[in-house]
Amino acid sequence: MNAFSHRTWVPFYLVSLGTLSMAVFRSMNGFMLFFSLVLVIVALGIIFITIQAEVAKDTERKELMSTLSKKARAAGEAAAAERR
Repeated sequence: MNAFSHRTWVPFYLVSLGTLSMAVFRSMNGFMLFFSLVLVIVALGIIFITIQAEVAKDTERKELMSTLSKKARAAGEAAAAERR
């Protein structure tokens, strides 16, 4: 996974910042602590799912590239064998 991919990190930071800001605002006076905890748990779940999807997408892309490379290499070797 490319660590500098904006598709992963921008939503990660936006969700984190918004959720934590809302949690701090809600729990500042000592009430709605449960709501703040639920917000943080939901944000962590969204972040986890987003990163997991990016890792799965990257793994799938690497497998596809490996398969295509093997097929291209086999085709090149077959073409070279025909020329001989």
